[in-house]
Amino acid sequence: MNKLILCEGKTDAILLSYYLGRIKQWEPCKYGPQRCQISVNEKVGEYAYWYQQGGDYLLICAVGGKDRFGIFFAEKLQATIRDAQMFSRMALVTDRDARLEEEIAKEVCQRFTPLITQAKQNQWIENYYEDSFGQQQSLQFLLLIIPASQQGALETLLLEAISEDPYDQEIVIRSTAFVDEIEPYAKKYIGHVRLKQKARLGVTWAIQSPGKEFLFLDEQIRSVQWEKFDTLSQCFSQLLMI
Repeated sequence: MNKLILCEGKTDAILLSYYLGRIKQWEPCKYGPQRCQISVNEKVGEYAYWYQQGGDYLLICAVGGKDRFGIFFAEKLQATIRDAQMFSRMALVTDRDARLEEEIAKEVCQRFTPLITQAKQNQWIENYYEDSFGQQQSLQFLLLIIPASQQGALETLLLEAISEDPYDQEIVIRSTAFVDEIEPYAKKYIGHVRLKQKARLGVTWAIQSPGKEFLFLDEQIRSVQWEKFDTLSQCFSQLLMI
């Protein structure tokens, strides 16, 4: 069986691949199933990574931002699902930001119709569609909005996880205060809410691991044992069923 995860950006894809690899033993592989090769444009933030577990394959795709889910799916994946039933399960991981769950679910269904017409936060839903031969097919779909219980994005979730340790929680609090204090003088760099949250995580990491601040993002993420945090365990509990 082949599985599919769509997420916003490369950071999300790296974290998800690390987490699923450590918890569910998905191993990186160079190629996917013979009939399914995905071409991406990294210039617009698209990435595709294949993983294997026995005879099963998992494709994790970064689409280049929350506004590109629909176009990426339509151009790269819809035909291979409708015509060849290439994937049996599909999950979409997106940032909550300041949006309502109902608003996000409605937007997802609009962008993924006719294959996906029902979606609910953190629940696997069986969706039925008609393939190119007029036969009814099904696709299990999971919508995962992060964080689960507050406004924010992936960085919010990671900072919450890091804060589980009382010692590191103090670092997160003070790093956040520093970024908030300097923000009026650094609007050129962190003038957007999302960029401020990225800076909070970056400052936290720089303090926790001085000397590693020049590591590539994937190296930074892989240097943390995310699987030990209850926050991520709770958030990704349904995703682990992929």
